[in-house]
Amino acid sequence: MAEDEIPRTVADTLQKVDEAWQSFERSLTSFPAERLDERIGDGWTRKQMMAHIAAWHELTIERLAAFVRSGDKQALAEGDDVINARVARAAEGRTAGEVLGSAVSSFRRLRRQIGYLSDEQLAAHEGWAAAIIAGNTYGHYAEHVADLDER
Repeated sequence: MAEDEIPRTVADTLQKVDEAWQSFERSLTSFPAERLDERIGDGWTRKQMMAHIAAWHELTIERLAAFVRSGDKQALAEGDDVINARVARAAEGRTAGEVLGSAVSSFRRLRRQIGYLSDEQLAAHEGWAAAIIAGNTYGHYAEHVADLDER
C-alpha cells in the first residue's frame, strides 16, 4: 500500500493508524518536556499542538460513533478554526503531562471506535469514514511531526 493510499479495510486502516501513531507517539514522548511550551511555526506551543491532536481524536470518535448508529455522515458543529482556537486556549491551563496523557488515551479510544466499523461502513458515502480517519490520524500526525523537531 502506498503511503498516501487510504486503506479499504478496517484491518488495513488499523494497521496504518497504529504504525503512524507509534512513530508519532515516540516523537511526543521523547521530546524534552521543558521545551513543550515553546512556540512553533503557527504560533501555538507544542503542548497546544498535542492538545489539538487529542481534540481531533475525540471529535473523530464522536462522529464515527454517531455514524455507526445512524449510517449518516456527521458534520462538525463548529468550524475548524473555532475548534482549534478553543483547544489552544484550554491547553494553556494544563500541564504537558496532562495533555500528553489525553493524546494517548484519546488515541486508544479512537482506535477502539475504528474497530467497531465494518469494511462496508468504512467505504460508505464514498469513503467518508476512511477519509476522516485518515485526516485525523496518520495524515494529521504527518502534518505535525515537524513540530517536534528539536531545532
